Amino acid sequence: MKKYVMGSLKFLFVDSTVNILGDLFEQPLVMWAFIGWGWLCVLAIATSLFALLPEIALTVFDMLF
Repeated sequence: MKKYVMGSLKFLFVDSTVNILGDLFEQPLVMWAFIGWGWLCVLAIATSLFALLPEIALTVFDMLF
């Protein structure tokens, strides 16, 4: 079981990161801008979810009890 989990994690994080970074150096500058904009959007979404998590938890708690 551990072998399958570790293999999946390696595929998701290590292999894809190496693949992305290897391809990045062959891309034109405009692609770097789009990739950076995408990461900025992902960070904004993660930050907003993290900031709203306590409010969401309280709302769910109030609905349940």
